[in-house]
Amino acid sequence: MDEEAMEAMRHIMRSQAAFAGMEVLTYCFLANHFHIFVRLDPKETEDLDDAGLVTRFRALYGGTRCASLGLDADDLEVILKKNGSSADGIRRRLKARMGDVSVYMREVKTRFTLWYNQEHGTVGTFWAERFRSVVVEADSEAQRMVAAYIDLNPVRAGLMEDAGDYGFSGFGEACSGGSAARRGIARIEGQSSWTTQWHERYRARLCSRMGPGERPSQRDDQSPSGEAEGEHKRGAVGAGEIGLLSKIRAFSESWVVGSAAWVESFCAAHGLLGFRRGRKPKPLAEEGGTGFSTVATLVKRD
Repeated sequence: MDEEAMEAMRHIMRSQAAFAGMEVLTYCFLANHFHIFVRLDPKETEDLDDAGLVTRFRALYGGTRCASLGLDADDLEVILKKNGSSADGIRRRLKARMGDVSVYMREVKTRFTLWYNQEHGTVGTFWAERFRSVVVEADSEAQRMVAAYIDLNPVRAGLMEDAGDYGFSGFGEACSGGSAARRGIARIEGQSSWTTQWHERYRARLCSRMGPGERPSQRDDQSPSGEAEGEHKRGAVGAGEIGLLSKIRAFSESWVVGSAAWVESFCAAHGLLGFRRGRKPKPLAEEGGTGFSTVATLVKRD
């Protein structure tokens, strides 16, 4: 993706999130991959009234028609108010596309592919693989750590030294004054609204999580356009002192990330604990490091 494509992707990400009832906490787009960190509550979609349904519909389609329904937002509002025989079916069809990460990602990737093919005169799929998702404990150190890991992608790739200078990430957008990105940063810090204080607290978190003595470095075969995730030299980082410039596969390949007690309760509720060789949450790092010992994961073993 070039910058034009990333801008299109950002618009699609946000409009689709508004439709699906999700809040984008942060994100990062690089040339060959992306991360999106969303917060959602499926019950909000279940309890959505007709006015909320129209609002979400308008957030995605604006004044245009939804091709699958043959309706624009004004048509939808009239049909729902009349509450005729077709209204319930339309409600069910729209709600089936909301409050679900898999459906959200399918529609984001499909919409981007359609945009890209139209812009470049190409055909076929754009994405090489299906997405992977990880459940993260809300309002926790794990949430803040995963968010910082995402926002440090351009630094880890060697594209720049300050994450705030990268325009296609949540933190970079917040630094440029983006209101939606600032709301996401505030939410990561456990606040209801953005202030300079919480913005600087998040920036300090990014800097502190890079690890002592760490600097980004590019491999000789890595393009500066971000075609591959860069590796870095660990420098003075010792055992258990893992910084976020290290590539941490647990953040993208686990099932669940959070405190050990929360991971256990989540997995027990969803029938994951004790399944296949008695999987148990594992701490991300040893005690005495940079705080990772508060975070545990349940890692896939397939």
